[in-house]
Amino acid sequence: MDTLQGRYDIGVISGLEGAQMTQEILVGVDVGTTSIKALAVLPDGTVLAGASRPTPWHHDGAMADVDPTLLADTVLGVCADAASDERVATLGPAVVRGIGVTGIAEAGALIDAAGRPCAPALAWFDPRGEAQVVKDVIGRELFQRTTGTRLNSRLSICEVLWLTKNVPGADAAVRHLCLGEGIVRAFGGDSVAEMSLTSRTGVLDVLAQEPWQPANDLVGDLLPARRIWAGDHAGTARGEIPDVLKGAALTVAGLDHFSAGFISGAIRDGVLFDSMGTAEALIRTVAGTLPSDEVASLTDRDVSVGWSVLPDHLMLLAGRLTGLSLERVAALLGADDRESRRVLGEKAVAIERGPNSPRLTDLGNDSLAITGITDGVSPALLWRSVVDDLTSVSDEALADMDASVGPPRESVVVGGWIRNPMVAAAKKRQLGAYRTSDIAEPGALGAAFLGGVAAGLLQRPGPEGVPVWAP
Repeated sequence: MDTLQGRYDIGVISGLEGAQMTQEILVGVDVGTTSIKALAVLPDGTVLAGASRPTPWHHDGAMADVDPTLLADTVLGVCADAASDERVATLGPAVVRGIGVTGIAEAGALIDAAGRPCAPALAWFDPRGEAQVVKDVIGRELFQRTTGTRLNSRLSICEVLWLTKNVPGADAAVRHLCLGEGIVRAFGGDSVAEMSLTSRTGVLDVLAQEPWQPANDLVGDLLPARRIWAGDHAGTARGEIPDVLKGAALTVAGLDHFSAGFISGAIRDGVLFDSMGTAEALIRTVAGTLPSDEVASLTDRDVSVGWSVLPDHLMLLAGRLTGLSLERVAALLGADDRESRRVLGEKAVAIERGPNSPRLTDLGNDSLAITGITDGVSPALLWRSVVDDLTSVSDEALADMDASVGPPRESVVVGGWIRNPMVAAAKKRQLGAYRTSDIAEPGALGAAFLGGVAAGLLQRPGPEGVPVWAP
């Protein structure tokens, strides 16, 4: 297993001590399911500082939502913390030239005519979306063929239907902004629709790259008129924001998995990118387009087709609940930290799984089911069984993507779970040889790079999609 070497070590700024010239820096922020992470980065890719805060969801069982204003304020604070860190101050005066915002998809804010949020934003995993209404009015096959997304309750269109039906004032919405888009607007930027995020809303005719009229008829014309690619300039940071951020060029850096894959050199033709966060994302890049029949076939098999952070590149995306399920099982086994999970993984690798071992039988957003837990089952055997079964869940999706665009010539796997010995062994059996990345926060680092593109400090990569930092 090879390693993609990262270019930085947070807090280690070699050869820069004592410099007093004004430094141009970039800030990348990743609005994730669990936490919000921001990095302050030099244009050469050196990470100066990082900051994080928990994502301020309001949870009620399987349901979760967030106040868009509170979320934006939290993101502002995290970005300011990173840009004002004492490790940045040691360089002397610094100016933030670009800010990129990446994050989760599906979740978004409804905005009224006065420019204010008029409803909470439902989390991507919240089950309240009105998928049945979309099925009844539009039809599942037509919806999936056109939007490139499998119809389910988590899509933005389904969440909007629920919100406008159940939240007073939500029906006054004139715009829907995905979370990253809403944060850029809260920073003083423009209302824009970034293509990789918009592809996940269920209101875009994905191959035409235009709003889809049947979706508009159902929820209203809520997409911003201006559609952009990640890295396109989307305004300037201004207004009631920390002074350290004012004047920076802004961009929406797209879906978090895509931003992470981009900075890892894995968003290009012929590469499988496996991002193992709370949700596992299996991603293949396609230059150009696909026939509509192929889009229909893939979405019917739960492989979505949408746009990349690279202009005019399609992404095949299969999402699985691998990380969330591993978290649940580790908690049940009392493995609450990385070290205890590592030890558990080492023990699991060393044992064999027999025909009467536990089996994962059901997997959902808010639950999982395991059978075969007898008196003789050890924690290590249970861990091995769950890891093996969770890995096999993605086998069919990988086969479907291979059938559409051919087998990958290389695979790149990132995320904290790949550091677990048992998970690493299972992935080796599934993928063969693969590379990993030691980039600590690839989503935020990718966002910082794209913020540099928006600021004119860095060049957008060509078709190969390999980012090159400024010398």
